[in-house]
Amino acid sequence: MSTASRWLTVVVVVLMLAPMILIAAVFSIVSGDEQAVQAACDAPTAGPGSDPGGLSTPVGPAGAGMFAAALQLQPGRWYRVGATEYGGPSDPGSSSWGSSGAYLPSEPDTFAELSVLDSNPANSGPFTFADANALSNLPYGTALRVANGRSQKVLYKRDVGYGQGPGQTIPYRLDVWWQSAGPLGISKNPVAIRLAPAGGTAGTLGELPSPGAGDLGQCPVDSTVGLTLTAGPRARILPDGSAAAPGSAPRAVKLAAAAANQIHTKPYSIGPSAVHYGPLAAMWPAYDCSGSVSYVLYKAGLHTVNADVSGSLESWGDPGPGRWITVYANITHTWVVIAGLAFDTADYGGPNIPAGSGPRWRQNPTGNLQDGLSYVVRHPPGL
Repeated sequence: MSTASRWLTVVVVVLMLAPMILIAAVFSIVSGDEQAVQAACDAPTAGPGSDPGGLSTPVGPAGAGMFAAALQLQPGRWYRVGATEYGGPSDPGSSSWGSSGAYLPSEPDTFAELSVLDSNPANSGPFTFADANALSNLPYGTALRVANGRSQKVLYKRDVGYGQGPGQTIPYRLDVWWQSAGPLGISKNPVAIRLAPAGGTAGTLGELPSPGAGDLGQCPVDSTVGLTLTAGPRARILPDGSAAAPGSAPRAVKLAAAAANQIHTKPYSIGPSAVHYGPLAAMWPAYDCSGSVSYVLYKAGLHTVNADVSGSLESWGDPGPGRWITVYANITHTWVVIAGLAFDTADYGGPNIPAGSGPRWRQNPTGNLQDGLSYVVRHPPGL
């Protein structure tokens, strides 16, 4: 072979391999970025001096007359703080009216900013808005995403209070109204908080959503480690029956796919009605249609810790199909489409891989429409 021929062969090989090398590099970057995000969100309680890019507590000394430094929240960063619960039957002394003038039973997604002053000003006079300084006097209406374990919710500042005072390992900085504290599992414990990102024009602090903008989480509630990624916009069923997710998909979509892979070999739970085994945080021995759909949505940060039945999923999320995730539901059955593949307990849309009953990936996303029933179509906001 001549020198020119050898060089031509090298050029052809390089041109053939270049796209694969580029795809591998992109997937490596994506995977590395996701692992960094996961590490930040899963970090243990941080101490003074810790990196504010992850979960952090305030850095710097407390000011005069304060038992802890006031926390200045930065957009896009998570912080570990103490949270307490107030109001409701167990706290009859709390008013139903927030200091902002809001009637809290009608605004249950409420938090009160607390104080880091050494003593309660209310002991000698009025307690003012400025006294509630634990989060540097956030304006009323400020939205925070509050995460406790795998539960998340957007809450709005409508109240102020003093709190527990000095002597806490992690200072209590917000009081959560009981109707939200219960679902979040908050009593007196650490939580992760961040300024809630805005949809459209930013609000007062540059990253505030409008009330009712949705509870779509930014901090992942689970991991995509071990999830196979594939090129293109559609997921792909692998020989073992699990699925590879698109490398270009949003993180919540990958989390949903990873969650489905966790239960794609589980059997179907048989009973006269929906058979659910408790909160979704624990793995169940078997899954019916609504349990499996609720599970993958929960693990993606798109659902509460308690499973829906198929009928209640008719009102979950927003109307119509989504770009990445779509739920089909009626009073008797439900399934979810993730990145173009159905995840379904019914024998439509493709074979059971592996064999047996229970939730499985299906090639045809709408194959179950062959049953002739009508379904309500829903999707998570933004997906």
